[in-house]
Amino acid sequence: MSDYAPRLAGNGATKRPERVLSALLVIAASLALIAVGALVVPPSLRVTRYEITGNSAMTRDDVLSAALIHDREFFFSLDVARVKAALTADSRIASASVSKLFPNGLKIVVAERAAVATALVDIEGRASVVCIDSQGVAFAEAGADAAASVPVLSGIRFEGFRLGTRLPSALRDLLASLGEIQAREPALLAALSEIRVVGAGRPAGSASGAPTAATMVELLLYPLNQRIPVRVGASLDAATLRSIILVLDVLGTRGIAASVQELDFRTGTVVYRSKEGQSG
Repeated sequence: MSDYAPRLAGNGATKRPERVLSALLVIAASLALIAVGALVVPPSLRVTRYEITGNSAMTRDDVLSAALIHDREFFFSLDVARVKAALTADSRIASASVSKLFPNGLKIVVAERAAVATALVDIEGRASVVCIDSQGVAFAEAGADAAASVPVLSGIRFEGFRLGTRLPSALRDLLASLGEIQAREPALLAALSEIRVVGAGRPAGSASGAPTAATMVELLLYPLNQRIPVRVGASLDAATLRSIILVLDVLGTRGIAASVQELDFRTGTVVYRSKEGQSG
């Protein structure tokens, strides 16, 4: 037994350095993996792919700029709620949805505002034409296409104008109806050069105020190809516009358009006032 015991002690002492060496190798391997991961994994999880849909007037770069997207966005740390909030804060965007596409993608779907009218405003001391959508939001400066395809909305005062200003609630029904006409028969809107909001001999209200619906009592329409103003009620629809265009064509065909001062479509019967003060 005296020969056996020392041999056991010797085997144990030999194994301890081997265990320490194994542990050191495991630690070194782990550190190496961590180092490699620090270099390889983050770049592989950076957002490098963007799927953007729904934009037409806005470019891809416009959308990414509105979303406040930076060059080094990482997949797991990117806050989609923040991106969505930034997008909808842009006056040109009515709504947006944002979702991640693993492992390095971001999907952005936007719904842009569409112009149903324009208005002349003052922006930092300069006159500018801005687009107004069916919700009454003045969302962007108008380009040549928008200015030519929708009428000018006049008779409204803007105080301290900025993009994103919402027009008075009294105009909500009018703008919603213009949106329906624009969606179904855009040529009807293009036939008008101006829609003037009038009421009791003064403008309907200020864009910075909150006039009541009773403030706005009627509209004056100015057709693009005729110099005859047409008076209608506070609302407008496609059927009324078609009737107006038909009557104007008839007056032009009969050669009496030059003698008509104004058409009145506020009642079921079309009334015209001649320049001599007579009605028909």
